[in-house]
Amino acid sequence: MRIIIALCGLALLAGGLPAVVHAQSPQPADEEGQAEEIVYPAPFFARYNPVTALDMVRRVPGFRLNEGSGRRGFAEAAGNVLINGERPSTKSDSLSDILARIPAERVEKIILIRGNTAGYDLPGQDVIVDVRLKTATESVHRWKIEVEQDVDGGPLTPTGFLSRSATGENLRYDIGATVRRFAINATSLERLLLGEARSLGELRDEDLIIDGVELELAGNTEIRQGRNLYHFNGKINFNHRTTEELSRRNALIADLINRLVTERNGRDRLRFELGGDWSRSFGALDAKLIGLGRRTDFDSFSSRDDRQDDGTPIVYRLANSDSVETEIIGRIELDWKGTADHLLELDAEGAINRLSNALVFTLDTGDGPQIIPVPGANTLVRERRGDFGLKDTWTHGPWVVEARMGAEASTIIQTGDASNRRSFFFLKPRFMTAWAPNPQRNIRLSIRRDVAQLNFFDFVSATNFADEQLALGNPELKPERTWIFEASMEQRFGEIGVVTLTPFYHRITDVQDLLPLRDDLEVPGNIGSGRRFGIRWEMTLPLAEWIGLAGARLDVEGSAQRSRVRDPVTGRPRPLSLERKVQNDIQFRQDFRRARVAWGFEILQTAPLPFFGIDERVLDDRGVSLDAFIETTRFFGFKIRIRAENLINDTSVRERAVFTGLRALSPLDFIEARRRRIGRSLILTAEGSF
Repeated sequence: MRIIIALCGLALLAGGLPAVVHAQSPQPADEEGQAEEIVYPAPFFARYNPVTALDMVRRVPGFRLNEGSGRRGFAEAAGNVLINGERPSTKSDSLSDILARIPAERVEKIILIRGNTAGYDLPGQDVIVDVRLKTATESVHRWKIEVEQDVDGGPLTPTGFLSRSATGENLRYDIGATVRRFAINATSLERLLLGEARSLGELRDEDLIIDGVELELAGNTEIRQGRNLYHFNGKINFNHRTTEELSRRNALIADLINRLVTERNGRDRLRFELGGDWSRSFGALDAKLIGLGRRTDFDSFSSRDDRQDDGTPIVYRLANSDSVETEIIGRIELDWKGTADHLLELDAEGAINRLSNALVFTLDTGDGPQIIPVPGANTLVRERRGDFGLKDTWTHGPWVVEARMGAEASTIIQTGDASNRRSFFFLKPRFMTAWAPNPQRNIRLSIRRDVAQLNFFDFVSATNFADEQLALGNPELKPERTWIFEASMEQRFGEIGVVTLTPFYHRITDVQDLLPLRDDLEVPGNIGSGRRFGIRWEMTLPLAEWIGLAGARLDVEGSAQRSRVRDPVTGRPRPLSLERKVQNDIQFRQDFRRARVAWGFEILQTAPLPFFGIDERVLDDRGVSLDAFIETTRFFGFKIRIRAENLINDTSVRERAVFTGLRALSPLDFIEARRRRIGRSLILTAEGSF
């Protein structure tokens, strides 16, 4: 943390000396545009030997790709990337996948837009990039082959990718297919500590094996006919995944027996999506219509087999579940540019969402399998939702002022094991102002109200065999609302140097957490008001200018935060569940342009992740991980890359403390303390185009 603070201070000091620093290196930006825009032409990225548009976007100084929130609806799921000034009309096809299908030679320039994002329909995104493609190019086929080997054991896992991309005068399209196998092997040592004395009662030697395959076909196209512009997107994805964990449990006291516990989980997921949009300009009025539909089918099972060490059965549990999610969205956007210095935006959206779930839980204690009813597991959840927004953006010299009023209305109907009908209405105001006196400095202030979306699976009961629990659903759960206050200061220096600091404060109503039904049973619920505050930092530091390390840069992204909510069990303040206090992602890269070789490393550091149950407390600590790579485009006309992951063989630590009754108000029953070796792996990648 102290190192990060020192880097921030040094970078800001460098930014305060523009006459010295800027004279030594030319700006990559086209400064004829507005101060809030910086244009990076394609030659700027040549030093990084990019193969795809994704490689180029990742090298934009001071920018981090945001895939979007994955929320229901279209507006609230926005990422921070445009292609030819348009947001892709898709939700299942990630921005990374779309950019990876675009060859680097098709990119003309990338525009970084800070603060003034009016007209782009990316709610909540104050910093975006617009990838502009060349108007006409020959068709390009891109290929990628990747092979991963777990150093500590496990099978060889290959990945193959092939895409075709073309741009004509009135037509652009990209289509790609991916085949991927994945596997994870990990070993763990877990100790069972009993009572307040924490005496050692059991040693558990555990092996985890995850295996699976993924198949995907996706594409998008753009058609221009006169003043009409059409986009169509489609994707189909199949994912098969199995998990097996074998736990050999050696008893160290007379009250326990030696056991073999085998947990198995499997899931088949089939997802497909079709979407499209039409846009046209009518003088000062721009209009856009968007339609999207998607469906996801899940077929899952989970089991737990407890046996004595001689193979004698003790208890067997099996849960089979089937669920189907569907979403249909229609949206209209209108932009009015007829008033000087103002842009008026009106949008309206309607969506229909649906989740059906069926669960069969079987228990066998030696007398044969018996079906055990699980309350709330077999249910149907439907939602009809409307979203409306009106925004005015005023631009005056270096100032941008944005004011938006949004509204959301929804009705959720649940039938089956649990029946309920509820309606919600929320206002979602937003205010943002940005000051950009020059391309090097940008200051942004924003206030907005965010309304979380309810996860339909929180309405549905499920099983958790790993911790021997039932996860009950709650049809009365309400969405939490948050007032978000943020202030960002961005300072650029030299050719690639940039530092952005963003302090934030969140005031939360109806925090979504867990509520007690009885001493050992809990449901998702709302536990009152809370708050969250802290600071985020993003930096790109030019080490060539600072310490003379030619072709080197350091990218840093991280955050530090504190949070507070009143615990529904103890009545005392505690941090929010499942939120880390500190995390840092540090990436170093050095390019040797003449040799066409690059190398680098990435350090990921995270604070422990806490979870607060009704009768338990869990702390998950991933520690520090180190990855490294070396790549070249010198041979055979394509890129070859070797990446080593988890070089220091990092250990994941999980401590689960379970109490005899309510957490922290009852005596400690036991602690499960697990240390898991994540394992090291080598990844060989070759990719190119023809």
